[in-house]
Amino acid sequence: MSMEQLPLTADVVIVGGGSIGLSTAYALGLRGVSSVVLERGQIGVGASSGTACMVAPSHADRMASPVSLREGLRHLFDAEAPLKLRGRPSELAWIARFTAASARGNAADSGTAHLRFLARRSLELHRIWNDALKTGLVEEGTLNVWTGPNAHEDRAAIVADQRAGGMTLIELDAAAVAELEPSVRNVTVGALCTDDGHVDSLGFIQAVAAGARSVGAEICENVELMRIDRSGVDLRIETTRGVMTCSHLVLAAGVWSRHFADDVGSAIPLTAAKGYHVDYAGANPEGKRPIYLSDEHVVGTPLAGRLRLAGTMEIGTDPDLIDVRRVKAIRRAGEHHFDGLLGTEPATIWKGLRPLSADSMPLIGPSPRDRRITIATGHGMLGITLGPVSGELAADCVTGAAVAPDPLLDPARFR
Repeated sequence: MSMEQLPLTADVVIVGGGSIGLSTAYALGLRGVSSVVLERGQIGVGASSGTACMVAPSHADRMASPVSLREGLRHLFDAEAPLKLRGRPSELAWIARFTAASARGNAADSGTAHLRFLARRSLELHRIWNDALKTGLVEEGTLNVWTGPNAHEDRAAIVADQRAGGMTLIELDAAAVAELEPSVRNVTVGALCTDDGHVDSLGFIQAVAAGARSVGAEICENVELMRIDRSGVDLRIETTRGVMTCSHLVLAAGVWSRHFADDVGSAIPLTAAKGYHVDYAGANPEGKRPIYLSDEHVVGTPLAGRLRLAGTMEIGTDPDLIDVRRVKAIRRAGEHHFDGLLGTEPATIWKGLRPLSADSMPLIGPSPRDRRITIATGHGMLGITLGPVSGELAADCVTGAAVAPDPLLDPARFR
């Protein structure tokens, strides 16, 4: 859509053109509800396109947990640790809430169980959407690998936990890992979760955008939200390209959603959790599935013509800074475990900001003060995995199909 064609009015305005916003637009369109999507940049440029590309119920864990809290404290002064937590003044309130949420082990367990349930539902929708939109879904599972003296014990704990969650895992020795993934080396043991899939996240975003357009959505790029006025019969949306009105608004703007908490009448305690990926052109041509390097907390995902290494999470660091030490840690893990990377330079290095809520559960539901507004954000690292199911849940709120919001996702829980 050209710069001059911003509509004056719409039934539904969706703020955010990432995985969640576009999935909502597509889900609404399938129900005969048209929408206008406002994207502050361009489709596929934001955090949704830079992920590890996993569609993985097995890795849908609630991050706010006693384990994460211990890991964050243990690596507090390690510049290359997979989780980096820094107490910048602007993030202190979020860190306090996150710490309190992490201390509640029972809540972490119930949160993980719910995220896995949602992820399994979302994988079913991924299959349906792939059939309709050719999103590029590959279902070859996720291969988790371990090294070091505690490899067998670490694997046993993860396998027991995931099997208890209803997932199927096949335990592998080093020879079986090499047979399954010939380019992977320096592994002691592995476990293949057969319930997972993956997509090229940029291809997924583009396919869902095309699907949303095909069912009546308009997508406006390079439009930045300035203000939401709730005082009238219709919502008044002030943007950098003019003013719109609408009957319903879905706030799915990732971490930027937090800036409009007062406008929508809801607490939105998000932080910008920064992550990185490094792409190597032509690497791991025989790879079939994501490889999770459990000791390094790095994922290696085979994509068309390249291998993507993704990992680390930084909270409270400068959002605009690329920490070379973190990139080196990801590269070193890849060079140690994948043939052909040592001595080569990456084709691209990327950083992005993922919206992580104070209890690391998504926020999906109506604003506590205005049911004309649906909030859909806070997915952390699960935006691609949970995109379709989140789109369905947000569409339920818009159309009135949801009798009541999901209590574990309801934005009102932070009131």
